Amino acid sequence: EIQWQRWSQDIIPALLNPYLQYLQVSESLWVVVDSTVDHQSQCLTCVVHPLTICCLEDIEISYCACTPAPICLMECGLFACSPVAPTLAVDLRVLEFMRTLFVHLTPNMTAWSEALESFLDAQGYQLQSKVQCMLHS
Repeated sequence: EIQWQRWSQDIIPALLNPYLQYLQVSESLWVVVDSTVDHQSQCLTCVVHPLTICCLEDIEISYCACTPAPICLMECGLFACSPVAPTLAVDLRVLEFMRTLFVHLTPNMTAWSEALESFLDAQGYQLQSKVQCMLHS
């Protein structure tokens, strides 16, 4: 619950402006923005923390209390998978692809359920039984 509060009250509202700026610079994600720009914190009053993020290639940034890691990552076009010291980030273009995919995806509960079961099995989880979904009209 504390993590949800951090996301909903602190991080997501703070990501709005960097996200809109990135959309503008990337021309609504059509243009690849050079993410090799120096992402070192310029803060002189806070303790600066180095952070390596696993993406397609490792990205090194530094962040502090004034500019948390998710905001630094958003400025690079990446969405952090954790509100504090993330180690994984997802490219905004991949998130846009997934959003588009789910908008156009045919509702197929069997395929979705089998994909989820396969994914969980690969992660080491074993379901006790199969759940069947039937639509009644």
